[in-house]
Formats: sequence, structure tokens, C-alpha cells
Amino acid sequence: MERDRFNTLTQVQKLLLVMESGRLMLEKKEEYRIMKLYVYKLFYVEIIYDLDQNKIQRISTPDLDYIVDEYLDILNVDDLLNL
Repeated sequence: MERDRFNTLTQVQKLLLVMESGRLMLEKKEEYRIMKLYVYKLFYVEIIYDLDQNKIQRISTPDLDYIVDEYLDILNVDDLLNL
């Protein structure tokens, strides 16, 4: 599945695909949310879980620049380059 096609799916469909076939790469915990970065097929998928509301806030397919900016403090570049 291509990234563009993935982005047209519902949030539930995206979540099911990532949970079934994605590989967890990074996890970042903040006071009010948990951010998980997965590799699905040949692109990244970020799932943000809101702890206050107890629900998924967003499922997105960020580009590499965003990932470096957001996850820099826990980032291992080799993990990102070795899909």
C-alpha cells in the first residue's frame, strides 16, 4: 500500500494495519501524551495517544524532517535508515 492510499483510510483502518504489520521504531512519552513512531511498508506512521482524554489523537505519516525534529532526543539514525 502506498502512503497516499494509506492516508485516505479511516483512523480505525490505519490503526489496524499498523498494529498488524507495522514495526515500532520509537516511543516518546510526555506529560499528557504518548507518541509512537512505526514503520509500515516503506513509510513512517506516527500515532499520538492523548492520556488526558484516553484516546488516539492523531495518526499521521510524517516526513523525515519532522521525525528528526520531534524525536531528536531519542533518535538513533541507523534505526531510521534501516527500514
